[in-house]
Amino acid sequence: MGKQKCMLTVDVEALPKRAVSDHMNTLIYGRLGGKEYGIGKMMDIADKHNIKITFFVDFGECELYGDEIIDVGRYIVSRGHDMQVHCHYDLLDKIVGKQPWVSINENYYSWCQNEDDARVIIDYVTEQYMKCTGKVPVAYRGGEFRFGIGVLKALKENGYQADLSYNYVRPEKLPINRQFLFENGIVEFPISILPNKESFNFNSPALAPSKKNDFEMVIGKYQKLFDEFYNYYGDDAISTILMHSWSFLRQSQKSRCFDEKNDLMVMFFDYFLEAMKEKIQFISVSDAVSQIQTEKLKNVEFESIFSKESFYSKRNIIKIKDFIREKAKGRNVVIWGKGWIESVVFQTVDLHRVLNTAYYISNDADSQAKWRGKPVYKFSDISISPDKDFVLVLAQPTFPEIRDTLKNAGFREFEDYFDIQKKVPASRSSGRQTMVEYKCPICGGNAFETYNSDRPRRCSSCGSLERTRTVSKLLNENMPAGISKMKILHVSPTRSERLLFKNMNADTITVDIRPECKTDIVADICCMPDIAPESFDMAFASCVLNHVYDDNKALSEIKRVLGPGGIALIWVLESGTLKTLAHKDPTGWYGKDNYEKYRIGTFRHYGEVDFSKQLLGYFSKVQCYEKYDEVTEESCKWYWCLK
Repeated sequence: MGKQKCMLTVDVEALPKRAVSDHMNTLIYGRLGGKEYGIGKMMDIADKHNIKITFFVDFGECELYGDEIIDVGRYIVSRGHDMQVHCHYDLLDKIVGKQPWVSINENYYSWCQNEDDARVIIDYVTEQYMKCTGKVPVAYRGGEFRFGIGVLKALKENGYQADLSYNYVRPEKLPINRQFLFENGIVEFPISILPNKESFNFNSPALAPSKKNDFEMVIGKYQKLFDEFYNYYGDDAISTILMHSWSFLRQSQKSRCFDEKNDLMVMFFDYFLEAMKEKIQFISVSDAVSQIQTEKLKNVEFESIFSKESFYSKRNIIKIKDFIREKAKGRNVVIWGKGWIESVVFQTVDLHRVLNTAYYISNDADSQAKWRGKPVYKFSDISISPDKDFVLVLAQPTFPEIRDTLKNAGFREFEDYFDIQKKVPASRSSGRQTMVEYKCPICGGNAFETYNSDRPRRCSSCGSLERTRTVSKLLNENMPAGISKMKILHVSPTRSERLLFKNMNADTITVDIRPECKTDIVADICCMPDIAPESFDMAFASCVLNHVYDDNKALSEIKRVLGPGGIALIWVLESGTLKTLAHKDPTGWYGKDNYEKYRIGTFRHYGEVDFSKQLLGYFSKVQCYEKYDEVTEESCKWYWCLK
């Protein structure tokens, strides 16, 4: 196995708020005290180790500094390093023709989602990039990690191949992913973050040495992070180190700007590359894009990532507000956190007013005694208890100490505190019917009912669930021809699945271990001796492998009955992580009778990385398609496996 791969990326910015004056020289070139602590120094050190850095230049800053930014780009290219495009949208208000803040629903946070606005932005920054190189950029990263369908479409139109804006914890919570392919062919390289931990940020306090003697200890932290990252995301995942052009500067306590040199970080960067390069292959973004095999990447529909209802939408925040009002029951409402998440939430709904917040808890209480007219305290300076206080946690998931502190103090989640990173708990029910605009692709019905859920999910007419509706989309969009010519082994069929294949004129043979299911063949999928080898063109197994006692035997049998070039189309219940997890009680769903009689139960929940690797043990090619279901506003992953 080759080395694990990592991209060293530097956001090149000179935003005025980060320096008192002389912004370009200070924040990009790092010219202080007759020396350089900026991008030139970074390239000097990288050249020493024969490593290429990728610099994401904020070409939106051409509106601030004109051709000085173009000169920065030309300098990077002249040094032989990789350069790509970065942009803070609010700098382009004159180009877009709008003010950064017009209203909550229309501001620079939403420009990346609007196709017209995004096209104007991407056209502009691409033009500036081409002044430096004469070539089309390969990759893009949005300022504050903001991107959306509008930006992704504009990137494709301009010839980009990749995006590196995906940060699953900010600015909005997204599904945890490794590199994947958007439906329009743009490769997405998510920011490297382990659940409940910091991103691979070179300037993170947890990864920054305070003295030279700390170097070896910090390298140990990096090695552990890399090990955990590749164990979780897979050895073929590509990690990303985040840096800035001012990463070799120190933030002044007096000015709160980056205007002090930091020789320690210069030395540590050299030490870091020397220590890690034997284990990690540092590659540029351009190299990563050219080397990646896109046909092996998960193919994801836009809506599977960008929900129609934003996590921080007004509707969702109001739902949280109503939940807190109900649960607080006369207790003080306390807000823990006052960073950017709090800012976004309060720009949407003025929670401190509508909840009559008593006070804030924040580590910066010493420097700011009041916030939004309410007192600010450190946790250590006050006394809170679940009998008199209800806490709203407005913090990133990378601050587990907040949640741990509350739990240790006796606070129960949802009952005594609400975490903004969680959804309002659903009251699960079945049978409540709702008419929706969307029509079921299986039967054409538009009445849907709750089914172990708090919102409409199951088609009242044919019984389709999200997995059936999304496979209908997959078969029609990605396999539009040939289904009617295939002989299909349909494992454990549902009513809606039978109707789906009937509508497609498919030749199906059904199989299940339970005689009461009235299938064509009664057999254990882990052992089907009565089915001849290579007798089917496709095996269809939806929500099956979780419930068989030996999934490897089942996969072996599926492979055996498929002919050369045969396809297995599989959907499984997920673990919620990228790793496969055993289920504690296999009898929970099907009951003890089925468990004892047929060995049917819920044995495991699959993780994308583990499951793909498991499937590749039986099939020559595995392609994952993530399709969006309009009824539930959720997505399903379907695994297309070629024998």
